[in-house]
Amino acid sequence: MKHSRKIYKTVTSVQERSLRETCLAVKAEEQVGDVRHSKESIAIKLEARLITAAWTLRRMPDREQSFLKMRGALWPEMMAEPGQYPRERISNFEARRRMRISAKEIDEMQPTLDLLLLLPDLIDRQILFWAAWHQDGEKRDRLPWAKVRRALLAANGKNYSRWTLKRRYEAGLLWLSALVLLQN
Repeated sequence: MKHSRKIYKTVTSVQERSLRETCLAVKAEEQVGDVRHSKESIAIKLEARLITAAWTLRRMPDREQSFLKMRGALWPEMMAEPGQYPRERISNFEARRRMRISAKEIDEMQPTLDLLLLLPDLIDRQILFWAAWHQDGEKRDRLPWAKVRRALLAANGKNYSRWTLKRRYEAGLLWLSALVLLQN
């Protein structure tokens, strides 16, 4: 029992340290001269970091697909089907998705996604995550609220209007930016 408590304390201290480092990194990105931090300016930085983290998570390798490719290579009696060959051309989205992930992106991904755990409401966490996920690695002028709504409906059966989703998204970003401002 003592051993499990010690491991739990170690894990929580590492998580707290990485969250603090992420908060300080977001603040450091914002510092320019004597400009005071505002919740809105930090919310913009947080949104960009969330989009980058979701895009990095989306580009992580799929182990099951790799296993299936390897299985097909090891057993030659399995005949290839037409859908298994790569297409001649790939889209711009697929080309960006195949780009190699840098070590810096992977190091920043988990602490940034852990910031979502600071939100008190589970639905707000899901809204922020799915909004970042469906922006495909680039900040868009208009968020795809229909995709976010479908993801929430599939996850927990909640069906919100796009105005409610937008309001809760902005409130969640401002909540996180206020917490970042509270860090020393």
